[in-house]
Amino acid sequence: MSVKNWLAGLLVMILVMSSSGPLHAFAATEAELVPMDTREEMVVELHDDYFNPDAITIASGETTELLLKNVGQKEHTFTVEKLGIDVELQPGEQKTITVKPEETGTYELICRYHEQEGMVGEVIVE
Repeated sequence: MSVKNWLAGLLVMILVMSSSGPLHAFAATEAELVPMDTREEMVVELHDDYFNPDAITIASGETTELLLKNVGQKEHTFTVEKLGIDVELQPGEQKTITVKPEETGTYELICRYHEQEGMVGEVIVE
């Protein structure tokens, strides 16, 4: 580096340091806060003549995904009449449904084909 370039650099540095106002360097990093997906997923197995779990608790006003899996040998339904849910599943089939109940309460869960055999449960909305 030549003496001339070195002196020029020194002069610039002195001018910057002796300037009357403070020097500010701003880095604008405005990040929009986006809520993470608060959707919960719950697995419900439909066995021959029972649900597992047979009591499902979900939050009122929150979106919940239910992954329904028919692991039995018979066709089943996942039916919660008062919540407007009625899903049919063939043996080995699985379906994901999304629910967002607004009113708290305990709702009857049945398989329309096997209710008499005891394939019942409940959906609890808190």
